[in-house]
Amino acid sequence: MRARTYPSDLADEQWNLVEGLIPVYPGGRPRKTSMRAVLDAIFYVLRTGCQWQFLPKDFPPKSTVWGYFDEWRHNGTLDLIHDTLRERVRRSEGRKPTPSAGSIDSQSVPATEGGEARGYDAHKKVTGRKRHIVVDTMGLLLAVVVTGAGVDDARAAPAALAQLPRDDFPRLRLVWADQKYHNHELYGWVAANTDLELEVVRRPDGAKGFVLLPRRWVVERTFAWLKRYRRLSLDRERSVPSCEAMIRLAMIHVMLNRLCPSDDAREFRYRSAA
Repeated sequence: MRARTYPSDLADEQWNLVEGLIPVYPGGRPRKTSMRAVLDAIFYVLRTGCQWQFLPKDFPPKSTVWGYFDEWRHNGTLDLIHDTLRERVRRSEGRKPTPSAGSIDSQSVPATEGGEARGYDAHKKVTGRKRHIVVDTMGLLLAVVVTGAGVDDARAAPAALAQLPRDDFPRLRLVWADQKYHNHELYGWVAANTDLELEVVRRPDGAKGFVLLPRRWVVERTFAWLKRYRRLSLDRERSVPSCEAMIRLAMIHVMLNRLCPSDDAREFRYRSAA
């Protein structure tokens, strides 16, 4: 086992939370690669923004790390780790494991050249991709969809809301949104396909500049958490599944630090807000 070298590496208590969620396949030769080292390498790429080929030599080979990342994003391992940790965080804060309300919003970010699903957001004047997320009242991720930056928020919302089935979120009934989601076609889709109520939180009449909107600030804070990860400061992925996987990985790292803060991390504290 490699020594804990980088701030992005998992502490022992954090590794214990995810070790049992990483699949071990029967048959074949015994696994020689340390899964903890692989996960540390993925978090290093995510936190620093380096390219896969520039991984430090004390990690497993780039091809091995990428191979496991590619496998986990397709076989549901990342989803399982993320959803399990979200329930643990909610329980640790005295909440029920699934939320009763959430917020939806989008964030346009520049994207590197090449890759799929790129566009131009005329409002934000950004050429790249748009991240559409739904979070609970604690800011924890419930759903994520990545599109080209030119895709309208209301048009992408059904794909995000479809990730909130009744079986997985039996208590979820209310989703707050801003005025970009005031769309009659979207209201019709929500009424016909979900049990949710979409409530638009409007800015006060005559308000100028930034306004802290009740309930809506939580999703903005989640976007701020994501921007702490240099890999996500721009969209550096070639494919949409990689974009969405990196967002889930960032939230996994956030939640691990919430559950088991490392020695050099300050204790997480909420600030009171409307």
